[in-house]
Amino acid sequence: MKKACTGWWLFLGAVVSTWGQSDFVIRWQDELGNPACELPAAGHTIHVSAWLEGVTQTALQGVDLVVDERGICSWPEVQPGVYTLECLPWSWTLMVDAESKKMSPDTVTLIWPLRTPPSARGNQAPLRYEESHSGHRLGMLSNRLALSLDDLDLDQLVGWGVVGGSSERQAASKEAMRAALDSSDLWILDELQAFQPHSMWADLALSRLSEWRMSLGGDPRSEAMELWAQGKDTRTWTQRLASPGWCALWELRHDQWWDALESQRKPWRNWVATGDQDSLCHAMEWTVDELHMAMWLGLDQKWNRWAASWWEIRWKDQCEVAEVRRQSEQTSAHLGTAQSWEDMMWMMPSGELDPAWAGEGDWRVWLLTKKGSTSGLREWSVLRQWMEQNAPLGMSYGVLSVDGSEEHWRTTLGHRESVKERVRWVGRDPGWWDRLDVERVPQVVVVNPNGDIQTHHAPLPTEGLFAELKRWSLMWPSR
Repeated sequence: MKKACTGWWLFLGAVVSTWGQSDFVIRWQDELGNPACELPAAGHTIHVSAWLEGVTQTALQGVDLVVDERGICSWPEVQPGVYTLECLPWSWTLMVDAESKKMSPDTVTLIWPLRTPPSARGNQAPLRYEESHSGHRLGMLSNRLALSLDDLDLDQLVGWGVVGGSSERQAASKEAMRAALDSSDLWILDELQAFQPHSMWADLALSRLSEWRMSLGGDPRSEAMELWAQGKDTRTWTQRLASPGWCALWELRHDQWWDALESQRKPWRNWVATGDQDSLCHAMEWTVDELHMAMWLGLDQKWNRWAASWWEIRWKDQCEVAEVRRQSEQTSAHLGTAQSWEDMMWMMPSGELDPAWAGEGDWRVWLLTKKGSTSGLREWSVLRQWMEQNAPLGMSYGVLSVDGSEEHWRTTLGHRESVKERVRWVGRDPGWWDRLDVERVPQVVVVNPNGDIQTHHAPLPTEGLFAELKRWSLMWPSR
């Protein structure tokens, strides 16, 4: 599982709404307060993807938001959930909660950092929201927990034996951590009053508190946390799984659940590998959904091969958790196919937008490049020469421009030596980057004669591509 509460939430903002009320305004600024759209790298479009669930955080691209010259746009009719807003190379994580205790401002400010991003995609940027906002309260809580851990840093190292110390010093360190835990209930209860129980923001707060307690050797639960959250969580499993904080909290509270079965010498691994649902539910006193949640999270554990066997057997189970996982897995798998290209448009050299098509009937090599990529031009030249002079029958190639502006795309297009060269512009649309699985530029995607993706990450032309193409073609069944 992606640790939903240990990284991205630091940059998380939210709009708290009731079901059915969802209009709000986005302001897009740089760190100096100027409209981000004035920056050449930004443009005017923000791409929005909705998370399907909080375990793997698989997202499906939806609307595109267009800001005006002031960097402002309206986003109407937003449903509760978690969203990734992207304008490459930056992204912002936004949560729309159905929390009803307080109504927060309907304006969120996305901040475009002025520093150089470390990678081409996936660089989290911050949001800004008002002090009454649940996101602001979560940030304050996180800061308090971080300061507490900093103060007890040496005690943690000595208490857990990471660094040396006398037995008296080790005992004193453990006592300091116990004292911090014992004295925490009052302020924890006070901090939690800022959140509505069984809401997505509350889930994040509880998961942070649970992490803090476990760092000090405590149980993830405390009396204050249980007292505050008393009352039944009426959310469905589907709604709970949409909350990354809830997913992280469930994992923390069931950490190493198999240890109890190990101590009882129960054959739990065999139960998992054979899909023995009844034995596991009985031994753990779990519902079917709880069991499937454990198996889903088990795919990231050391016993993941047994968890994978479980899902091979029970992939079609009809409980809510299995259905959500199935939908998420199918969505993720579709994005990796050549057929998903047909959901998209690309720009032709003529300036017209056409439906995309990966190819079929031959081995199609797609080279990803952009303006300013010296290595991209070199690989393009080598690929062109090989295709014209040495390639066997049944092979072709094309070039996909991932340039961020039409001006740059035209520069890239100018490097083709013939109008017969297949060159298309896909830009910085995250939907395209998902389908191409872009990790670097240049990059090579190969489509086989069946029209399926052979690989998104073939060797570059100067690094062994042609030998791989020959090997694949020799292994390909003859018609």
